[in-house]
Order: sequence, then structure tokens, then C-alpha cells
Amino acid sequence: MSQTIAHAFLFDVDGVITDPAEKKVTQKGLIEAIAERLDSDEVVTLNTGRSISWLSEKGIFRELETSVKDKSKLSNFIAIGEKGGTWQAYEAGTWKNHIDESIEVPLELQDRIRRLIEERFSDLMFFDESKLTMISTEMIDGKSITEFSEKQKDLVEEMNRILLDPDYKNLNLRIDPTTIATDIQNAHVGKHLGARKIADWIQSKGIKPEHFITVGDSQSDTDMAEELQDDYPVEFVFVGDPEKLDSSRLHCPIIFTKARYSAGALEYLKSL
Repeated sequence: MSQTIAHAFLFDVDGVITDPAEKKVTQKGLIEAIAERLDSDEVVTLNTGRSISWLSEKGIFRELETSVKDKSKLSNFIAIGEKGGTWQAYEAGTWKNHIDESIEVPLELQDRIRRLIEERFSDLMFFDESKLTMISTEMIDGKSITEFSEKQKDLVEEMNRILLDPDYKNLNLRIDPTTIATDIQNAHVGKHLGARKIADWIQSKGIKPEHFITVGDSQSDTDMAEELQDDYPVEFVFVGDPEKLDSSRLHCPIIFTKARYSAGALEYLKSL
């Protein structure tokens, strides 16, 4: 038996739910507004490159659980981590973690990148030990994004050289540099994979959203809307700098919020 609902939300995390500089939820009322959508029988999802353990450490699951009026509504929530490699859902009254065993990066390569960071880039970066299906190196809290960006160019060059090693060059890995991190990941993971897994999960639950609402602050977030726009009614809500958005691959409606980042996400939710 299927259930029709008004909206299914796909939220990026950094810059949408959490402050990218402080790396935590700072927007008062945002989690409560998200919880209201769940209490209204809608679907709420997160689609991020962050690890599930990072989301847990930042208190996102705890705050959401305490904000909903009816905990059973958490069954309509799922968090996709590591760009599709891991996920956490509320099943049978408790949080359950899952991992896609087909997505992995060799331990030898992880060790090699870890040593590279420690020996040459530890003044600005650290190796993210929380990731299970990818390699991530991240800017140290409080460091300059400008300095990080310059040093990141050298890191990417070194990573490219390492990936040409015969042990790795045929593994279909790619480097994804972002504002505060540099990832090595399987070529097929990304926001598009997370969005597809979310859509499949919703379908498996017999839920039919009238609209999918994807919310992001950076170019890579357009992958969510692009992945779903040919199959479902989709809107893309952009809370970042409009001048930095290339929307040429989207034919779905695009909404630009007046406020930026998590304030923009709250602005949009309040407008519904």
C-alpha cells in the first residue's frame, strides 16, 4: 500500500545544516523546523560526504530525536554519508548503521596518504580517520581557507602522482578537492549516488512524494537534482552564492534564498 506525501527533502550538510567554519549546527530553530516536516509525515534526508560518526558527534541525530513530537516519525528519516558509501536510518525504534561493502579504498593507499599528510601538510590539514569507504583530508579548524586552498594544489598534485602507481591506477579512483577538504573516492560515488539511494529507499517504503526538494550550497549539490529531475518532480533550493552556481545541467525549478547557508535553509522551510 502506497502513501502519497507532499515533500521529500534532500539536504546537504556542510553549509546547509552546519556552519562550514564552526562545523556544527549554529542556526537556531533549524533542527526544530526539520523535525516539523517529519511530524507532518514528510520525508527528510541528509546527503553528505561527511561520515555518519561525524554527524553523530555533532549531535544532529540526538537533536532531531529530541525535537520530533512523535519518535515513530523518525522512520521517514535517513542520512547518507560518504557520498553514498554509508547510511544511518531509524529502524524498529533505534538507529541502525549500514555500509556499502562494494565501495572501498585500499588500506595501503590510506596509509600512504596518511603519511603524506603527517610529513608535509600537517600544519594545515589532518587525515580524517572516521571515513570507512573513502579517503578524506580536511583543513584544521581555525586555519585560513586561502592558505589551505594554496597548499591544496600541492596536495592534489601529490595525490595524482600516487594514483598513477601501478597498484592504484586501475582502481577507478578520483580526487575531489572541496573548500575545506580533499577526497580520494571511487569514481561512481557522489551526491548523485546518495540521491539515487534515497529515492530507492523512499520507493521501498511505498512512499510517493509529490515533490522532491534538494537543498545545497555548492556546485556539487546540483548532482542531487540532476540525478532525480528526469524521474520525479524536483526543485533545487540553492542557499549559497548565486554567482558561483552553474545550473546549465538542470531543467528543474531553481529557488534562490535571500539568506545564505543554514539561515537560507531555515528561510525556505518557513516559507512552506
